Amino acid sequence: MKIRINNKKLITEADRLKIWSTKTRIVIKKPEGHAAVIDDTLALIRGIASITVVSSDTDLIASTPNKAYVELEFKFVPRSTSVQRDLRAIKHDILRVSPLILSIAPVKKMLGTLTRVQ
Repeated sequence: MKIRINNKKLITEADRLKIWSTKTRIVIKKPEGHAAVIDDTLALIRGIASITVVSSDTDLIASTPNKAYVELEFKFVPRSTSVQRDLRAIKHDILRVSPLILSIAPVKKMLGTLTRVQ
């Protein structure tokens, strides 16, 4: 069985069972008096189905007292035959885990940093 990553690449069923990694940027609203908002938000993202690992790096230069700009790297197991479709679904899931997540970079950026880690 072949699985479509995008219009140019196909992977086999065995490859689909591998773990993939990608990066994106999210913006998190920081309400006054909530010091652990970034850690709490990352914990919610870790709870999304198919995501196995989440790591982050806060961009302290871009961040403001009200917003945190976070470079997010996550590993995931594909849900379907299209990694691109899976990333769109994961993006949607990330936006839904917390009303404090204001935005996330486009799927195109995630596809640009996509690597197989296992």
